[in-house]
This record gives sequence, structure tokens and C-alpha cells, in this order.
Amino acid sequence: MNAPFLLSRTLAAAGVAFFVATLATTAPEGLTQAGWHTLGAGGLMAAFWISEILPFPVTALLPLVVFPATGIASVEAAAAPFSNSVIYLFLGGIFIALAMESSRLHHRIALRIIRVAGTGRRAIVGGFLAASFFLSMWVSNTAVAVMMLPIAVSVLGLFQLDEDRSFAPALVLSVCYGATIGGMSTLVGTPPNVILAGFLRENYGIEIGFLGWMILALPVSLILAVAAWFVLTRFAHRLSGEDLAGGREILARAEQDLGVMSRQEKTVATVFVLTASLWVARGFLEDFLPWLSDATIAMAGGLSLFMLPARSGSSERILSWKECQKIPWDILILIGGGLSLAAAIQKNGVADWIGKSLARADHLPVTVLLFLLIFVVICLSELASNSATTLTFLPIVTALAVALGLPAIPLAAAVALGSTCGFMLPISSPPNAIVFGSGRVTIQEMARAGLFMNILSWVVLSSWLAWVAPKLPWLAD
Repeated sequence: MNAPFLLSRTLAAAGVAFFVATLATTAPEGLTQAGWHTLGAGGLMAAFWISEILPFPVTALLPLVVFPATGIASVEAAAAPFSNSVIYLFLGGIFIALAMESSRLHHRIALRIIRVAGTGRRAIVGGFLAASFFLSMWVSNTAVAVMMLPIAVSVLGLFQLDEDRSFAPALVLSVCYGATIGGMSTLVGTPPNVILAGFLRENYGIEIGFLGWMILALPVSLILAVAAWFVLTRFAHRLSGEDLAGGREILARAEQDLGVMSRQEKTVATVFVLTASLWVARGFLEDFLPWLSDATIAMAGGLSLFMLPARSGSSERILSWKECQKIPWDILILIGGGLSLAAAIQKNGVADWIGKSLARADHLPVTVLLFLLIFVVICLSELASNSATTLTFLPIVTALAVALGLPAIPLAAAVALGSTCGFMLPISSPPNAIVFGSGRVTIQEMARAGLFMNILSWVVLSSWLAWVAPKLPWLAD
């Protein structure tokens, strides 16, 4: 019996044992029995996902049986998140990705990125991480992952590296890590940042402007982006810095083969640009079009491809349903299962109980408190929605800051930024799930790289918010 097999079975058995223990024992003080069972179910599902003892979509469907049977939630409540709008954002993005693939537009974009970044493995990973980071500053990180993943996959096909078990995982992970970290740096990049700004304005009269947040968050985001590049190219995967053999010749030949842009490519490019532009401009359009959402935009762009002609005067459309057989329906189930678990964690007060337990540590020095807070939030972000985590912890930590006479912004920022740093599991964030759906990275590979990133995020965020951020003039005031 080999070591990975034994480790996998041990982890799964530990998850089962913990779940059974929560069923057989009384809930800790301050936590309802339903919340205690939810904690056990979360541990069980996390263990099953990491160990892969069951196919991951099968584990994602466990809430439909386990939650009603243990009183965690009704079957209707457990099933509702499987129709969450983020699933349709993902589906609309897949339609666009399929059209990019059939028209070969993703090859053209990939070639441009490689020409700028270089043809070395480390350089290509850095190029995709940087591109995803920049886009995610202005567009939702989920939308960025949907846009960039097919382009990254096309690079693997171009250089025939789909089976490279070092480069392929590193490249696709650079997309979700870049999208996640880039979103931390602006107020519009990720929902927790928007929640924080609104909460502080409404409850404490503290205004955090777009530039003010960038001064606070952009430096630490850049540090984490560089750290992610080192993790993906030096630690979790050891990639060569040398140019790929024949890389420049392959690039030149590929560009020659593509020739001039076809009408189909131009149409798909137009839909792609319009969709991305609407994602960027949505914040400015909400006053006039309150029904507009990222999911609505994605589905509008995706569905239009079934209507637009592939060629002039042709009845053939850019997309047909036959091509949609490639849709990773298992990933849609995975996202639904993760959202179902996150909803139960929120509804049954698990995050609130953890937050209140943390508040009992108010006798600790502020630096230790920050390190402890960020550690707990990052751990919780692996299983719970980052928005739900932020909404739960913000009132607790800001009240604690006021009671202790501490500035509220560093503690509040610790919650918003820490809740975004879930790097280990496909359910930790939509970008993780989208990238996992490519089939180029396993859960174990994602967990290994994600563990490095979680530790680095904990140290970097805690150090920055404890020792550097309080010295920023606008923050001190």
C-alpha cells in the first residue's frame, strides 16, 4: 500500500470520525446543535474533497442528503444554492470560451501574451498571472478566470504540454491566483472590499475612497502576486527558466498558420470585448439598469453566440448545442455544493460563533490579535463564502476595535482581505472552481500550492496591517 493512498484514506476516515463525533456530542457553548452538525459536515466534505475518496461532484451533492437528515437545513434550502447566479456567470463564460476555441481566437490572444512575456515556462506563468491580476482590478475575479482560462489552456495545446504535470497545473493556477489577488487591490475588485467600504461608511462614518483603498491594499497585493509566482514556479512546481525548445519557431509558425482574422474571430472578439466592457462598466450602469448583473451580462454574451452567423450569408451559427457537450457540468455541481455548505455555515451561526470566540481574545496585544484574526478568517474562507465571512466578522471586529480604542480600518481590512485568500480547494472561490474544471490540476496539486499561499498570505497580510498600514497618514487620521 503506497503512502499517498494511505494518507488519502486516513484523511477521509478522520473527516468521517469528526462528523460522527459532532452528531454524538452536545454542541459547544454558544453554538446551536445545527451549527455543530454543520461544522462536522464541513469537515467531512473538506476531507472527502482533498482525499478524493469520492468523485468531487458526488461529495458536492452530499448536502442534499446530509443536511436534511441531520437538521442542518431542509432539502429545499440545501438545493437552492445550486441555482446561484454565479453558476450562470460561469456558464455564460463557458459559452464565450467555447466560441473562442472554435474560432481559434484564444490562440491569437495567447500568442500576443507569450510574445510580451517570453517563451520560458516561468515567464509564461508570470505573464498570465500579471494579466489576470491587472484585469481583476477592474472586473470581477470570476469573470477574469472565465476569460483567461481558455487562453491559458490554448498555450498548453500550442506547445503540446497538456500532460506536463509541473507546467500545466502551474499555468492554470496562475490564472485563478492572479484573479484572486488582483481583486484584493481595488474596491471594485471583489465583494468583500465593497462590503467593508459600505459598512464603515454606514455605521462609523468612515469614508474609504478608491485611491485610499489602493494605497492600503495594492502594495500587499503586489507582494502576494510575486509570492504566488515564486510558489508556482519554485516551490509547488519547479519550472525551468529556459525558453521552451523551439519556442520562437513554434510561435512564428503558429502566427503564420492563423493568418488574418476571420469574420468568425472578429464577431467572437466583439462579443468578448463588449461582455468584458459591460463587466467593467456595470457599477456605473446600475442606476439606470438595476437588473444588470455579472451573470446577466455573461449569459447575454454567451446566448448571443447561438444567434450570430459564423460567416456572411451563412445559416450556420457561431455556437451550436453540439459543441456544448464539452461543458463541465460536474464543476457547476461542485460550485453549487460549495455554496450550499457556505449558506449553512452562515445560516446556522458557525462563522458568528467562531468570531465571538475570537473576540474573547481581546486581552491580547493588537499585533497578536491581528495575526489570530487573519489566520481564522483565511481558514474559514476555504469553506465559507468570502462575502458571508466578511458580513459576519465585520461587526464583531469593529466593535472590538472601538471597545479597545484601536483604529477600526486595519482590523476591518484584515477581515475583507483575509476572506479573499482561500487558495486550497476548488470550492474556496469561483476562480478556483473554474480553473479546476479545466482538468489540468488535481485537488492535491491545488491544495499543495494553496497551502503555501495561505501561509504566505497570513504572514504578509498580518505583518502589513500590524506594522506598516497604521503608519499611512490617511489611515492614522
